[in-house]
Amino acid sequence: MRPELHDFEINTDAALVDPDWEAFVERHDERYGLAIHHLKSLVKGRRFDNDAMKLRVGPRGFYLQSRRFPAAFFGGTDLPDLTFVSEDEAHALVWEAVAAYRGGDAQSLTCVYDDGDPPEVFFGYRTGAEERYELGELQGGLPLHARVMVDAAEPVDLVGARQGTLVYQRMADGRHVVLRRTGRRHPFQPVDPIHD
Repeated sequence: MRPELHDFEINTDAALVDPDWEAFVERHDERYGLAIHHLKSLVKGRRFDNDAMKLRVGPRGFYLQSRRFPAAFFGGTDLPDLTFVSEDEAHALVWEAVAAYRGGDAQSLTCVYDDGDPPEVFFGYRTGAEERYELGELQGGLPLHARVMVDAAEPVDLVGARQGTLVYQRMADGRHVVLRRTGRRHPFQPVDPIHD
């Protein structure tokens, strides 16, 4: 009998922090390709997509992936809480997510504002206690997609715990969906290939 993966997650954020873009695609596929393919094959569920991001939630997990930049991937084998919210609630949640990141209570924040080529995005990632890697600019309007990874000393209302994830997605039909999960999961740890 094969062991099942429980509470397993794939998060490619760290690989996106100042990479060697010339070798990025090949290296990313070597490190994450099989794990991403496996997780996507497990998640046969509901679609909450928009023109910028895929968001899928099923009985065996969830994932989200950028349509323009598929290397931006996040998902897990746990079942997050999923709710629909009003536009006003969506604005408040995104504002709280930005405040958590700026205030040091979040490890990363991703906002996708459109599906242009290239898209308007903000990606912020804490690389240390005081250091951040940031790409793009935060904007005042409601994004198509936002994800914040909370990692705080005290519980944060946004996720109801010290650690957790909140994903906001404005669906193609205009509805607003929020995915929440508390705690951290066992991360997929890519290994570098062994070369002779």
